[in-house]
Amino acid sequence: MTIESSECQQEEEKMSVVQSLNSMGRVRHGAHRARLALAGYGVESNRLRDIAASLPTGVTVISTTDAHGTPHGMTSGAVCSVSAEPPLLLTSLGRGSRTLGVLLDRGAFVVNILHGAAAETSQLFATSGADRFAGVSWHRSRDGLPVLDREVVAHAECQVYEVVPAGDHVVVIGLVTDGLVHQDDRFGDPLLYFRRAYAGWAAKSAASDARSAPR
Repeated sequence: MTIESSECQQEEEKMSVVQSLNSMGRVRHGAHRARLALAGYGVESNRLRDIAASLPTGVTVISTTDAHGTPHGMTSGAVCSVSAEPPLLLTSLGRGSRTLGVLLDRGAFVVNILHGAAAETSQLFATSGADRFAGVSWHRSRDGLPVLDREVVAHAECQVYEVVPAGDHVVVIGLVTDGLVHQDDRFGDPLLYFRRAYAGWAAKSAASDARSAPR
């Protein structure tokens, strides 16, 4: 297969995915689709995973509910702020994720930002087949979304704003409609993930060091 024909096939597949999502009202504001020559290019997936693992990331649980009100959730390290006006953040979920399908049907989700002592919670929500919400304390927000109680330093409630297919993942951009920073000195530091291991971050110490550093 030539590069040109492979490009056309990949572009058709992208268009098919976007059209499918759009037909269900899941793509907002016309997601941009760049035409890229992908065939035969790029590092192998294992090397990409090693490189990506060297970027320290915050650990979150993405949660939502289905049409029956049943909670669903999964661990994600792919979350970041996008915009202040309007207030947007994004998460990236694998195409095969059951949580992704439920989230898109519900049109809303919560980003639960885990604290430094919540590695077990992260592992629970990353375990296939586990009754994830049975092992944690949680409550429903005013919109009926599941919010973790004791495992978080903050949470953000979001409405789906835009959906962008991206390779074997789907980028979901959320409009932040509510949220809270949890003021609890016991668990004030966030949970980080670096090179396939969990680590805490002494946020207060880091802030103090930054203030005392020579200018």
